[in-house]
Amino acid sequence: MTSLDSPATYVQGLRRLFDFAQLLDEHQQAVTSQPLAPAYASFSPDIRVAVESRLKRLSEFFATVVLTFVVRDLSQLLDKYAKKCEKWLAE
Repeated sequence: MTSLDSPATYVQGLRRLFDFAQLLDEHQQAVTSQPLAPAYASFSPDIRVAVESRLKRLSEFFATVVLTFVVRDLSQLLDKYAKKCEKWLAE
């Protein structure tokens, strides 16, 4: 596991996370597109509904839990950075 102690490593980790999260969007678009994407057209309607439901739950989790955490964390990092800048400017 990679340490996320440095800001550059943390940002790189977030970039990787959001790159992987893009797959959720791509699959959501594929399963809901008309006509159906070839990868999903061969599935039975029951399986497509189940996949769509799971993708929706994953997307909601990502939006409500992961993004909320990231925004709060970035806010704290920016606050710390602003305080360091204030000290630097005061000197």
